[in-house]
Amino acid sequence: LTSSIFSSETIGLVIKQKGNVDYVPYDKNKKNKKLNISESLFNQDLIKTGKDGFTKFVYLDDGSAIKVHKNSEVYVQGDVEKRNIVKQINVSTGKLKLDVKRGQLTEFKITTPTSVASIKGTRFWIDVNGEKGDIFYGLSGVVEIINSVTGKKVNLTENTTVTSLPDGKLTIRKTVSKELMQLEILEEEAGEPINDMPNNGFEDDSGSLFEDDLNNTTTNSNQIIIELKN
Repeated sequence: LTSSIFSSETIGLVIKQKGNVDYVPYDKNKKNKKLNISESLFNQDLIKTGKDGFTKFVYLDDGSAIKVHKNSEVYVQGDVEKRNIVKQINVSTGKLKLDVKRGQLTEFKITTPTSVASIKGTRFWIDVNGEKGDIFYGLSGVVEIINSVTGKKVNLTENTTVTSLPDGKLTIRKTVSKELMQLEILEEEAGEPINDMPNNGFEDDSGSLFEDDLNNTTTNSNQIIIELKN
């Protein structure tokens, strides 16, 4: 009964959609359909993006934004408590970028077949890939990553990458610049602004710190990088 009550309340809103995105509502009386901009989201709604699909939605209480990139499958979850939403997203597979607002009164959790991430105000990427496990890329703030098999914990912070595997291994390292650049290409393809290009604190493929001067950096994509400095 409690779950039914929570599900009847809107917890999120779709603000961007591109390509093939399927929507499976929690309410079995409603038909599955293509996801549309301005679609209201409810607890236990399922979103599936195709090979060219992308969607972005926000939670209504604090505006925390979730970007779901191509070939992803996620359950949108949230319980309403005193006008606040206790947020949780269940990711079966795919790549997501999260911008969780600081100062929220309730915890935000991401669950996958391998890991649980506890969030309070942060920005990061997650790549969920079945037997290959999960990869988390920290952009700002702190995320506690727990491997569901062993219960081991580690904190994801800015410029770090955490890998969580189905065999229980949990590792942390400096973020490699090329990995983040590849993720930002997904943003570009989805029509999102590229605002997280590597800077000081990242490592290149040789393990050395990524230089602030990007003039010597080459990628396989065609792009212009402009840095603004005071």
